[in-house]
Amino acid sequence: MTQACFIRLWKKLAQFNGDSQFTTWLHRLCVRQAINDLKAQQSLWRRFLPAEDVAHLDVPIVELTDHHLLDKCIARLPQRTRIVFVLCAIEGYQHNEIAALLNIAVGTSKAQYHNAKHLLQEMLA
Repeated sequence: MTQACFIRLWKKLAQFNGDSQFTTWLHRLCVRQAINDLKAQQSLWRRFLPAEDVAHLDVPIVELTDHHLLDKCIARLPQRTRIVFVLCAIEGYQHNEIAALLNIAVGTSKAQYHNAKHLLQEMLA
């Protein structure tokens, strides 16, 4: 993913016009690249399987902290819900920005975020 972002940066560098900070522009470029890669590789999130699905494998058991438990719960969210939640709650994007990035309505972004919060509360209860 980092390499893909670097290549995209190299190709798009001439398009940076200085209207915003370079780091802001780079972050947006990388987020868009990540979203495009996720769309292309739907199986990326399959590596985050619930613990029950990997219990039969010969893998040492590690006690999870609350942080790791939250990460596992986020990974179990439906893909679009998970993407909206991460962009809003973790990355700090506004719903209008998320809607533009994902080509969805602002109301859809808000609904997905609300749904994610509700599902996470249920999983963590």
